[in-house]
Amino acid sequence: MKSPETDGSRAKVLAAALRTWTTVDNDPQPPVARLEIRYPPHWAFASTNPITARQQQRLLDFLRDDLAENKPGFSTPERAAAVIDGLLAEAAAAGRTRITTADLAEAAPRIGRSRTWIATHITDLVDAGTLRETRRPDTFRIA
Repeated sequence: MKSPETDGSRAKVLAAALRTWTTVDNDPQPPVARLEIRYPPHWAFASTNPITARQQQRLLDFLRDDLAENKPGFSTPERAAAVIDGLLAEAAAAGRTRITTADLAEAAPRIGRSRTWIATHITDLVDAGTLRETRRPDTFRIA
């Protein structure tokens, strides 16, 4: 079974949400841009949805806020811990029972902390019982 990262299921959910949002959000203004929807795994064209200036601005504001929030300098230890908790919850929801240090280190830009901080936090998660060590180095079972 492919993981959500490789089968494109997350991209499909996002595409469906954007498609629904552009069609349900009734805005009487004329369209100023088009949002092209494509579906993985081959990224085949699905639809083109016109969006108004207000919709375009809302979408751009959301993306800017998300990018600003994920700048490394913005992240507090509490926020970084919450992001790691979210990553663990996503992995568990996807049916994964194990996670590696590398999985979390790859998310360092999203977490907004250094790899050293992430390694220390993993130790804290093991101590708290959220993660359990396995026989394989740098591999942990999600409790």
